[in-house]
Amino acid sequence: MNETYTYKAFISYSHKDKAFASWLQRGIENYTIPRALREKYPHLPTDLKRSVFRDEEELAGASALTPVLENALKTSEKLIVICSVDSVMSSWVEKEIVFFKEVHDDSHIVSIIKEGEVKEVLSKALREEGVEPLAIDASMGRKKALVKVIATLLGVDFPELWEREKKEERKRLWFKSMIVVTFLLLGIYTYVQYTAISSNKELDGLNTQISKIEYRLKRSTLSKGEAYRLGERLKVLSDMKKRKIDTLKWFGLFHSSVAKKAKKLYDKGGVDAALALLESSKSVAEDTVYAKKNMLRAKLYIEKKDYAEATRFYEKAVMVDASYENVYDYVLFLMQEKQMKEAKVWLETLKTYDLKPAESANVLNRLGIVYRHLKRYDEAKEMYAQALALRQALARENPDKYTLDLAWTYNNLGVLYKKINALHEAKEMHEKAFSLRKTLVEKDAKKYTFYVTCSMHNLGELYSSLKQTDEAKKYFEESIKIRRKLLTQNPKKYLPALATSLNDLAKLYVDTNKPDKARELYEEALSYRKTLAKENPQAFTAALKETQKALDTLAKGVQ
Repeated sequence: MNETYTYKAFISYSHKDKAFASWLQRGIENYTIPRALREKYPHLPTDLKRSVFRDEEELAGASALTPVLENALKTSEKLIVICSVDSVMSSWVEKEIVFFKEVHDDSHIVSIIKEGEVKEVLSKALREEGVEPLAIDASMGRKKALVKVIATLLGVDFPELWEREKKEERKRLWFKSMIVVTFLLLGIYTYVQYTAISSNKELDGLNTQISKIEYRLKRSTLSKGEAYRLGERLKVLSDMKKRKIDTLKWFGLFHSSVAKKAKKLYDKGGVDAALALLESSKSVAEDTVYAKKNMLRAKLYIEKKDYAEATRFYEKAVMVDASYENVYDYVLFLMQEKQMKEAKVWLETLKTYDLKPAESANVLNRLGIVYRHLKRYDEAKEMYAQALALRQALARENPDKYTLDLAWTYNNLGVLYKKINALHEAKEMHEKAFSLRKTLVEKDAKKYTFYVTCSMHNLGELYSSLKQTDEAKKYFEESIKIRRKLLTQNPKKYLPALATSLNDLAKLYVDTNKPDKARELYEEALSYRKTLAKENPQAFTAALKETQKALDTLAKGVQ
């Protein structure tokens, strides 16, 4: 590094892009500069550790750059600007660019496009006087974008760095992997000998415990409190089983000697033993084995509920192999973690792939959900419509396989139409979803009955909004009747849904001037919501307050 500079680079970014900025910093500072390249260019540093300045403080309350930031900008050789729909609106990114240009020339600025078109996300300060600095597009592949940024920081040609990095990686692995693997396998072997937990036995044990609880819940003599506690335990065990089955699925998708060894260790020693082997096994950082290994590591960390590590290994995997399977699975994880903007970027990338109809439908349907959460309703509607057309064709060809997917798209369209107050269109979509779900119940009542009650509840809401109270009452009452039965099977799982149906039917009784019936239902809903809020205040306190307020209003005689 040039002795006149404290930092190789200063990262300027909107704090809404914090995850991307953190990934970029880690990628730069953890990068291993190929030895052959350092031999050819002696001026290159040994590594890039602690070479990047990234401010992690929110500056919304300040009116000017702090002395610390100004000094960091002055003593940074390069300015990396993360360009996105958020950064282009950030006054702080603009101020950092303007200040940097006062002490450096434009050639020291690197723009990396996180998302969007260059002309839309490039800061105004970067477009002044017709100057457009180097723009690196990360939306189509983060791995190469990262190496391009590093090549710019080091002042070397990207193709040369890319090729040399691969050669150096292979060379290091050739000399080191056998020794490392041998010693670590010995350690793992010792670990496994003294580990009592067996993954397969654990899965069998989970199934046994689940069966016992389901049997106990069928007893009519259980108190409500006991039934709820059993349901709570059943939900925990079911979640554990779901995560374990997902891990096993990815073991099946990863065909290699490493995967087979890891699977055996997973069976004998559980998650930690498998992770130890995967940590020890080396693979070239650009091949699909590397990606699959990191996808599997992400799944194992999800099983451990370590979602930060799961995110890290998902990123490693998709940077190298952005296949449909890898990216779509990552998208589902991002949506579960409520990272909708990141999910949108990857889904829009998947749209450009040459996908099978079922895969395209999955991507479009998920994009519709993401756009709805982002309140981009017109785009959500267009995505759902495209997904619907594909799923209608798929369901005609193979109804057993695709009817449920088609019902979900109708359901999602119904939710969207209600959101934009297109109530008749919403009713039509929910009626179609209801009809399809009823056909599925005929084939497997245990699996699909709850989905039918969701359609009933949705139709109850819509008829209520349309002032068709008799129809609304019919659907709400039927939904409640079935959900009461489901409650005996799994109180933890179905209690929130039953409380919602009771609360919404009570609203209908208030609107139709039946306060006594409304009060009875509100009181039952309130008792359930108190139980739920006590266990999970963040998720259920708002609903509890809603029901309590409705009861208080009813008591005052205000309708």
